[in-house]
Amino acid sequence: MDLTKLNPWWNENGLWQDPDLVRVKESLLDYRPRPFEPHECSQNAVLTLRGPRRVGKTVSLKLLVAELIERQGWNPKQVTWTAFDTLRTLDQAESHLVAIEDQYKPKLLLIDEVTSVIGWQRVIKKLRDDGTLAGACVILTGSSAHDLKAGAERMAGRRGDIPNPDRVLLPMSFPEFRRQTARHNVECSDYLKVGGFPFRVEGFLRKRVGYGEPWSEFDGFQIFDDVLFYEFARRKLDRSIALEVMGRLSAVGAGALSYEAFAKPLSVAKDTARKYLDALGDAFLLATISSYDTARARVAPKKGRKFVWIDSALGYSGQWLRSGPAVSEASMAEFAVGTELLRRFEARIWEGLSAPRNVFTWKSSGGNEVDFLVVDRSQKLLFPVEVKWRNQLSDWDFQVIERAFGRGWIVTPRTGRKRPKAEAMGLSEFFERSLPGERRST
Repeated sequence: MDLTKLNPWWNENGLWQDPDLVRVKESLLDYRPRPFEPHECSQNAVLTLRGPRRVGKTVSLKLLVAELIERQGWNPKQVTWTAFDTLRTLDQAESHLVAIEDQYKPKLLLIDEVTSVIGWQRVIKKLRDDGTLAGACVILTGSSAHDLKAGAERMAGRRGDIPNPDRVLLPMSFPEFRRQTARHNVECSDYLKVGGFPFRVEGFLRKRVGYGEPWSEFDGFQIFDDVLFYEFARRKLDRSIALEVMGRLSAVGAGALSYEAFAKPLSVAKDTARKYLDALGDAFLLATISSYDTARARVAPKKGRKFVWIDSALGYSGQWLRSGPAVSEASMAEFAVGTELLRRFEARIWEGLSAPRNVFTWKSSGGNEVDFLVVDRSQKLLFPVEVKWRNQLSDWDFQVIERAFGRGWIVTPRTGRKRPKAEAMGLSEFFERSLPGERRST
């Protein structure tokens, strides 16, 4: 592996010749996610960055490298970037990292796609224990919560003192989407169709704004296709069954149903179907939102679950694959609301999205439903958020959340309305608002 090509900043004036940073310069976006702060890179620690493929993890870390060199005064040769995707065995991985330490002694070592080598955690643990990597900050990236979680747990006590060492990068939320497209008068409906993956937002701006051409919801969708089926393939899951599952997700939309009901039209049993859903959850692509039993303060395993795409544009997947219809705009709005709640309230989101523990759905014994219920047991918080994708609301629309929880929000396309115990607001306003007692980061 030629590290000089992976680390162009080692050469004089080579930093912005890095291919990822070249694309940043040429991009219409001014998108600069910061999963890590520069001061964290000076500590002896093992950190992880997770998130779906093509969400911008690599670019965000390359921008971090640029900030360390240009603004923090780091010597470029103190930063080493490598990847495991061309390695095949643990011995190769160990020899590669030992050679890097012997030759370059990096202060910051970034290992991209570390989960490409099965058992990678044993190598990192060994090299931390024997002192080879004891003095460096090591940042590991990957798109699988399952692999990274298992590896991180095996390194207990060897990860340093940085709070929350596991970070997650998700597609941009609507406020960031609006900032990126501020000069072009976009609306929430555009965000629901385009989504928040940077490559989609870039394509939207280049085609619709840059060239004045009509933009199609399927522009660039082949990338989503590759991302989705890469995750099934890495689990050795059958492609034909994956197509069935994708079609079923399109048919269900944002409705809630049990695993049994989900699998009923499929050619496989519920446990097999769940493997495919969990694969998407571990890849940070699909959240399986369980029902909550308020009387017992726990998951209600026999009640229905919502299947929420982490990016609303993925609602077109079934139509793209010709395995099901595109979901409705109302379902896409629910996906966007659910994702925002997960982004802000799911305390252990780095563990993946197969079984969130702070965001639920809810159904009473009498059949009344609420789309999302934020649960924080440490604060005795139960806060319902319902999506009503219409602008005409009646008093009855408020009664379920007011009677069951005493307060709550209703999200609509645009309509706002306040009542003593509950409030309705447009989708755009929802993204800007804080729940009672919530502390928003700036």
